[in-house]
Parts: sequence; structure tokens; C-alpha cells
Amino acid sequence: MSVGSRGRIYTERLILIGIILVVIIASSSLILLVYLQNFTESTVRKNLYEQQVDRQEEVTDSISQSISSDLGILVSVLDGLANSDLLQSGDFASDETFNLFNDKLQRYGAEVSEIFLLDKNNIVTFNMKGPNATTDDTNLRTGDDLTQRQWVKDTRTRTEAPYFSGGFERQGIYKFFITFPILDRETNEKLGIVGASISTGPFFSTYGNLEDLDEQFLVVFDKAGNIITNPGNAGLLGQNFFGKFVQDFVGGNKVLNNLTRSLLQGNSGFAVYDYGSGERITTQDPILVNGRPEFFVQAVTPTSSLYSDLENSLFIERIKLFSLFAATLAGVVVLVIFLMKWSNSLKNEVTKRTRELHDSNKQLVEANDQLERNNKLQKEFINIAAHELRTPIQPILGLSEIVVNENKDKALDKYLEVIFRNAKRLRKLTENILDVTRIESKMLKLSKEPVSLHYLLLSIVKDYQTEILKENHTKQIRLSYHSNIYGNPENIVVEADISRLIQIISNLLNNALRFSRKEGGFIEVTLTEHTEGNNRFAAVNVIDYGEGIDPIIQANLFTMFSTNSYDGTGLGLYLCKNLVEAQGGRIWARNNPRGKGAVFGFDLKIVDGS
Repeated sequence: MSVGSRGRIYTERLILIGIILVVIIASSSLILLVYLQNFTESTVRKNLYEQQVDRQEEVTDSISQSISSDLGILVSVLDGLANSDLLQSGDFASDETFNLFNDKLQRYGAEVSEIFLLDKNNIVTFNMKGPNATTDDTNLRTGDDLTQRQWVKDTRTRTEAPYFSGGFERQGIYKFFITFPILDRETNEKLGIVGASISTGPFFSTYGNLEDLDEQFLVVFDKAGNIITNPGNAGLLGQNFFGKFVQDFVGGNKVLNNLTRSLLQGNSGFAVYDYGSGERITTQDPILVNGRPEFFVQAVTPTSSLYSDLENSLFIERIKLFSLFAATLAGVVVLVIFLMKWSNSLKNEVTKRTRELHDSNKQLVEANDQLERNNKLQKEFINIAAHELRTPIQPILGLSEIVVNENKDKALDKYLEVIFRNAKRLRKLTENILDVTRIESKMLKLSKEPVSLHYLLLSIVKDYQTEILKENHTKQIRLSYHSNIYGNPENIVVEADISRLIQIISNLLNNALRFSRKEGGFIEVTLTEHTEGNNRFAAVNVIDYGEGIDPIIQANLFTMFSTNSYDGTGLGLYLCKNLVEAQGGRIWARNNPRGKGAVFGFDLKIVDGS
């Protein structure tokens, strides 16, 4: 098969895969979009419903308290009239009585249909129309005998005042009466009755909607469970809620029946139900006067009115969302077509770049191999050179020491001392180079044995103290050692190569001596102990009060050739680090927290049983 044929097959397969991916992505996105949309709408409806219930409960409670307050004021007015001096003296028809009633009616009787006065024989001696009442709202006339009215009989026989009558219809107006017996304050003789009539429609309509069933409306019951407001249906007015007519109207809905039954028992609450006219949210509260429930109010909200604006907004959002999805899908299709065309040119470019990369990699491999060979040769050369240097250094160092010791010419002492000192430095350098090559080639060998760090440090410090006294007569550098061990420091034993330990400690001491002040200084060597888990560690610290560690090189202090002095090779600390870690220890360096200078230290695990 030719390269062109394979290219065409590859392109066709790529197009097919692209189409399948677009269909899968589009379908998945649409399903996810519909799910998220439904979930969001459901959440919004739920939150709106919960907010409506909370808000409606507050509104119902506020309406109940407002009605209770207004009726309480009217009751107080009637009570005041019943106990006024005029009525107590039997003055039921004078101008003074008229003025008293008129004053109270104008100030407190805005929603009263009429206020009236009956004598002890239940004859109307006085009546007055309310300030906002119509002629149809009044039906009492002076001289009427009301003995047979039930609310008159109840007012005469009941001991509690005031008396609230049940709602009833008279002359096309539905109303209720509030009455107070007029009792002689001394003899308790019943002198008459003072009362007020209130038309339920005008009165309760001031607190909310009573007729439009498409919006939130109020339904009010008297104590017998009779509906005393007109909730959009004149046939329900005056009907008992649990009577056949109303039960047929609400379809015997159990939720609404239980809610209303609870209301008539004096309980507030809410419920959601549907008796065939749409879902409704109903909240309720009793209307208390002087602490007794006299009427009961329900606030009813059709959820259709609650969700109507929301549905319109959600529909618009759906249109926007699906339009956006369609536009995005079209954009994806165009992008896929563009990508398929672009992939062909990209394929050719990738082939070209791959070939170039292959050639570059080949050249890099060859160069790397050459570097490896050069590095190996360099290490071998350094190793050989170090060995070759060490061979002549030993006799030079030995003979120099003999000449220094046997020289009688004082004028030559300083020159011989320079030769001897530099021969020692050269020997140390060759030894360091050999150690570095052993570390780099992983050929470093250790001869571990139990070592008492305390005795070793005492010995090394004593040797250095002698050397300092001999070489630094004028610098007055002081070197001290002390242990901070709980118990006997002689028992601090580690498993280590003693020659390498001496090398590590000597390197750290040489480093401290190099950076101490020229006019003299103080170097402190300490031995401490610490515990980590179940293991004990001995830590050796060399503390100087010289220049401190340069922040520029601190991060690379233990790497090869890292130094900030002119007379150091940069190998000493590198060797210390590798020699400590080869024996299972750790090494550190930091500026002296007590002032100038630096702290170099390491730790090793203490042998069990020490």
C-alpha cells in the first residue's frame, strides 16, 4: 500500500472519529444541560416555596395581631361606655349621651357599622351609624324590641363580657355584634346593653384581599366554624366549613380539613394541598381578644400566582441556554473541520520535526558519550596525578622536618618553616583529591569500630591547642572542649572509622581556625546527646566567633569547590559531608545564634548499651 493510500485512510478514520466524538460530546452536553436546568429550576422552586411559607406565616400572624388589636380597642371603648357615669345613672337618650357616643365613634369606630344602646327591657333607645357605614349597613331603629334576638339573650345570660355573636346575614349584609351588659356598679343590676355591629366584608377587607382567588386571599371563620367573609364565592358566605355545601366545594380534602380543625382549636400552622382548583399554600392563626379566640383567619396563596413570573423567566432562560448550546455546537463542528484540515499540515510538519529531532538526539548521544569518556579520563588522570604527587611529597616532608629540627642557623628558620608548612598542605591536598576520587567512583572503604567520642575529642583538641600555641604566639586564639552529656561522657560510643572521624573533626577545626579573627578569637568544641524515636545520637559541634557564613554560598556550602576564601580548595566540607553520611550520620552548618561566627556540626548514632 502506497504512502498516499495510507494517508487517505488515516484521514478518513480521523474524520469518522471526529464526527463520533462530536456526536458523543453534543449528546452528553445536552443531557447534562437538561439535567442541570431541571435541577436548578427545582431548587429555585423549592427555595421560593420555603420563602413563601415563611413570609406568609409572618403575614398571617401580623394580620391576626392587627385584627386583635383593633377589636381590643373597640372592646375597651364599649367597656368604657358601659361603665360611664351617664349610663350608670340611667341616662340613655340625652344630648350628653349622644355627644359621648359620637366622640367615641369618630375616634375609634372607623370600621363600625353602627353603635347602639338597649334599655333593661331590650328596647333600642339610641343608635348611631359609623363614620364609614352606608345606609344598608344599619338596620336598628329607636324603639325596636330586640328581646328575641339570640345575641341579646346571650348577652343577658352570659357572665363573661364582652360577648361576640356568630356571623349572620340580615337584609343582605353579613355582620357580627359585640355587646357589653350595663351593670349597676353597686347592685350589679342589669341596666341595659351597649353594643356595636360590624359588617364582615368591609371590616376584614382592610386587612387583605377577600375576593380575588387568583391572588393571595383571606378566609375568616367565627367560633362555630362558619365562613364570615366572601372568598370569591357568595354561596360560601355563612356556610359552616364542615357542612355538606363547603365539603362538596373543597372535595372533602383531608389536608385542608385537618388544618381548619386545628385552627378552630386555637392553633396556628400551614399546609399545602390541592382540592381540584390548583395547588395552594395556606397559613393560619386564631384572632384573640382579651386572650380568648373569637375569630380565625387563613391566608391562602395559589402557587400558580407564586410561580407565574418565575415560569416566564425560566422559559426565557431556557431559550437563551439552548440557543447558546446550539451556537456552541455549531462552533465545535466548525472547529473540528478546521482541526482535521490543520492536522494534515501538522502531520507533515511533525514528520519533518521528528526527523530533525532524531538527528539532533543522535548527535547529543555521541557528544554525551564523548563527555563520559573525557570525564573518565579526567578522573583517571587526577587519581594518577594524586598518587604520583604523594610519592615525592613523603620524602620531601620527612627531610624538611629533619632539616627544621637540626638547623642551627636561626636566619633560615622562617624559610624552612614555609617549606615544611606548604609540603604538609600539598600532602593534605593530594589526600583530599584521592578521597574525592574514591567517593566519586564509589570505592571509599571504611573500617568501623567502637569509638569513644569523648576521648577522641579530648585528644584532637589537645593536639590542636599545642599546635596553636606553637604557630600562633601573637594571635591568642583560644580553643576549648566541653561535653553536655547527662551522665558519664566516656560512655558515648559510636560505630565509626576512627581515621575518618579524625579527618572530619580536623577539617571542621581547620575551617574554624581559618575564619577566626586575625587579632585572635575563640573556638568551642561541644559534645551533646539527643534522642529521635528509639535511637540516641551523639552530636559534635565546632563553634567559632569569626566572620560567619556568607548567605550567597550557604545553600551550596557542602558541594565541591564551594569556598569564599582565597586559601581554601573547596574540598574539605564536601569530604566531611560524604564521610559523615557514609557512616550513617548527618552534617549541618548555620550562623552562630549567640552572635558572630558559625556552627558546623554532625551527629552519629550511639551504639546500643553505651
